[in-house]
Amino acid sequence: MASYQISIPGSGNSREAGQMRTLLNDQLALLEQTGLSCRLQEADQGNRTLFLFSHPKAGKKKEGLPRFLGIAVAEYLLSVNEPNFIRHIIKKQFRYRDPEDSREIERYTFDLLNDSESEEPVCRRRKDRMARQVAQYLTQHRSVAVDGFFRFRMKRYRNGLVKLVEHAIDEYLLDQEYREFIELLRYFVSVQEPKLNLVHVLHTGRRQFRLLDEEGEPLRTKELDESVQELMEQPFSHEDLIVSTLLTIAPEQVVLHTQNREENVIRTLEQVFETRISVCDGCSGCQPHFRRRGEGTTPKG
Repeated sequence: MASYQISIPGSGNSREAGQMRTLLNDQLALLEQTGLSCRLQEADQGNRTLFLFSHPKAGKKKEGLPRFLGIAVAEYLLSVNEPNFIRHIIKKQFRYRDPEDSREIERYTFDLLNDSESEEPVCRRRKDRMARQVAQYLTQHRSVAVDGFFRFRMKRYRNGLVKLVEHAIDEYLLDQEYREFIELLRYFVSVQEPKLNLVHVLHTGRRQFRLLDEEGEPLRTKELDESVQELMEQPFSHEDLIVSTLLTIAPEQVVLHTQNREENVIRTLEQVFETRISVCDGCSGCQPHFRRRGEGTTPKG
């Protein structure tokens, strides 16, 4: 008779026990489709729930049971132990005690994790590797404490999660700084006296910009100093300059002509100028300009 035991912390009435029970039953149903049957029993032992498996007529197919159990445990590790561990290191190791900060960093961490596993085959390989590791352990030991396995047998994986949280914290802090920067620029725009009624921003791609007045001519205004005036006379590629120049001009209205709305500088301009800015993604005036990549054509957006 082949017999195996899986244990997790908590009573049989806990949410975690319910999750494990569902995962195991799903795998046992698949096991039966291969012609094998297995009996599942549960028992409480102290503050732990035991899942006991007996396989009376395993025969040559007895190796199949650890494989199916390994899949269930891997899914449990990914849905229960991994999120709990991420929350733990955010709070204990990096000492983020504020609930809002913790939730945001947790969200950033899972976004990064999902991005790295965005392709389904890659995500499946991650779970499969974990399932094989559990199955191999069960084959040798017949019993696994899931929390202990995650803590002591998956140290390399846990260390990878710590590094992922570090990366998430860096991203979170950078985004915080960016939001504060945007708020500062919004304030600056709100207190500036507008120097022009309308400015066209022609974004031709590859970080190239040209500023035009409301008649579609290269921007010329006495309010700008000579260095800024020189920039207006030719396309330029420094994204910070387009932002700072528009802040200096502080136009009442900005019409942004672009075919690449997802670029960072475009999003920045939209966030800073808010209701003052409108986006044209292909009016009759700017389309020829986009096709020619730099030949002067008057936008009429």
